[in-house]
Amino acid sequence: MDLTRKLADVPREERDTFLRWKYRELQLVKQVDKLTDRHLTMGHLIRASLEVIHRFFDCEVAGFQILGGGRRKDGGFFFSTRRAGQEEDLRAATQEILNGYLNEPFADLMVNEPVSALKGKGIRNYLVYPMAIKSQLEGAFFVANRDRPFDENDLHFIGVISSQLDNGVVHARVLEDHKKANNALQQRARELEALYEMSLSLSFGYDFETLAQKVLQSAMTLVSVDRISIMVYDPKIDELRTIFVLGEKQKIKLVKLTMGKGIAGLALLSRKPIVAPMGSEDDRFIPFEFPSFKPRKIYSLICIPLLAGEKPLGVMNFSILTRKKVFSGKDLETLSVAAHLISLALQRQQFYQLSIKDELTDLFTFRYFKERLAEEANRARRYKMAFSLIILDLDKFKSINDTYGHPFGNIVLQAVAGVLHNTIRNGVDMAARFGGEEMALILPHTGEQGTFILAERIRAKVESLVFEHDGKPVKITISGGLATFPTHGETAEELLEAADAALYRSKEEGRNRMTVAETRVKG
Repeated sequence: MDLTRKLADVPREERDTFLRWKYRELQLVKQVDKLTDRHLTMGHLIRASLEVIHRFFDCEVAGFQILGGGRRKDGGFFFSTRRAGQEEDLRAATQEILNGYLNEPFADLMVNEPVSALKGKGIRNYLVYPMAIKSQLEGAFFVANRDRPFDENDLHFIGVISSQLDNGVVHARVLEDHKKANNALQQRARELEALYEMSLSLSFGYDFETLAQKVLQSAMTLVSVDRISIMVYDPKIDELRTIFVLGEKQKIKLVKLTMGKGIAGLALLSRKPIVAPMGSEDDRFIPFEFPSFKPRKIYSLICIPLLAGEKPLGVMNFSILTRKKVFSGKDLETLSVAAHLISLALQRQQFYQLSIKDELTDLFTFRYFKERLAEEANRARRYKMAFSLIILDLDKFKSINDTYGHPFGNIVLQAVAGVLHNTIRNGVDMAARFGGEEMALILPHTGEQGTFILAERIRAKVESLVFEHDGKPVKITISGGLATFPTHGETAEELLEAADAALYRSKEEGRNRMTVAETRVKG
């Protein structure tokens, strides 16, 4: 049974069975969510998940191989069995098949395929299922040995477990890195105590700039530094760009470099800190000239790369702008601690963005959208303020994919997402992708009239888009359904249902139109 369908799409005679399966799915989601809240380390989280798998699938064998962010040396193998007497054979067979599966450049499912590693090992009725985070293969589950073969529903449920664990895995990694940083700080001398106390701020959920401010102010109390800057690296365009400056700023945020250029670029390329006692007099230093001002001379400079393992994230630059002092080796040790903490903060920020953004369109994910919609409904009820919801769907998008191919369809989706990004209020409104060609907008402090005006503007902009395929123009249109709090609903669920029904009417009435939901009748 296809458990991904909407209830409205399920034939009436199948609904009782469908709802029973969906209830099992909700119970499973609840169990896994509890695990991600309770277990804050990777090992505990995976082991507890295997116990849930044992109970849910009533199987004898469960295993998991994690890649460790694409680096096998940082990964781990987890195994659990309820079959006494053959533990070592089952463990070896499970690990062999998972290693072989993950060494291949694919992430297809494997269900009961004949594998030589399983012969004579007591394995029967098995499946292998990948776990991915934002299209990055992170590991795979192995479930085996139960009385009946695995079917379509089982694949759906193991997929539910995999998707629910993704944020928990990311969170566990961040916490484990944080724990390692704290352990390292505990071994430092007394002069590093301020940095150690400051590192605890990683647990308080500060935004990146606030956290960087706290970290670097503490560093400046331990080392005499006139200016600290943070540069982030964008590998797509090979650019190091300054995003944060503490101390004497001038217009240093204008500074940009590439990998291997300048002292900062060389530090990132080598993955090692560079101490430049001569500062801007160093031959490797690239001077920057600006029409409106002349940058101050740097008398001493340290550039420390920010890394996630071997992956380059950026560079921290520590500058002394007077003749009174030069950096020492001891200063490098202290500042390296601060740089490591900033690396963790950058990783956390990037992981968080990956977990809430759709990779193709850069719109928010459906899971994050649901959280925000519930928050907005609660806020509107509390403060008695209007807000609106729009659900959008590209018209006949399946025929576009069928006719021109999925790569062209992806171009269309990106263009429509660009319309949303450029039309809504940045930092106020929220745009999300439900999946496929369906998108949604949350519009705080916006009533029905303003919402309809915005929806029509989006519809017109999408209609005016012109695409080209094999030299021929291709046009697209979009339809939408609008719902406003409290006219069409007072909860997130009621608003979603009202907007979805309005979207359905838009489709029935000819597409390329925006329809306001029917006024809710209070019972």
